[in-house]
Amino acid sequence: MLTLREATATHHRRAEQHEFQRQFVRGGLPRSLYLRWLSQMLHIHATLESHLDRLVTRHPALKSVYDEGRRKVPGLQDDLTFLGGDPAWPPLPAARALITRMAELAADQPLALLGIFYVLEGSTNGSKFIARKVRPAYDLPATGEGSAYLDPYGDMQPARWQEFKAAMDAQQFPATEVAVMVAEAQATFDAVHDLGGELLAAASDAAA
Repeated sequence: MLTLREATATHHRRAEQHEFQRQFVRGGLPRSLYLRWLSQMLHIHATLESHLDRLVTRHPALKSVYDEGRRKVPGLQDDLTFLGGDPAWPPLPAARALITRMAELAADQPLALLGIFYVLEGSTNGSKFIARKVRPAYDLPATGEGSAYLDPYGDMQPARWQEFKAAMDAQQFPATEVAVMVAEAQATFDAVHDLGGELLAAASDAAA
């Protein structure tokens, strides 16, 4: 986990400093753009979770890393339903490329999928604070409807992250596997950055 954090720091910083993320953190994204973002994350998580399910079946020791409680698809579906969003919005290029990459990894280097999962699971640390801005911005209830994906663990967030870190470290992956996880984590941060740009561009085109 320390290797992943240090090796992805530059990519992480670049993604979180994107204008999309800056607006998101302030609760300044239009509601329609928030819905479109949720739809993109649904595509990504649905694909990742299907691959992780198969990975854990082949490697039961990974159940400590990825379990039922870490699924994000149900929360995304609930948010979109509550907000009246369209889960059928097609994936934008950055999401589509990530989905394609996951299929390639699942076939050739399945453990590298954990690099992608690291990025998305780690995002729950910051998204919990984004939820606090999103709820008043979109008039969402404090009980979580409409923001379930952003705050999946509630008060258990710190504990769940510590559990994830401990579970990953306990696997004692070979250095060669860690290297490919790092590469995919870096690419995932880049995909998050690119997706933000595509979402802002789509919103600008719609307003023109």
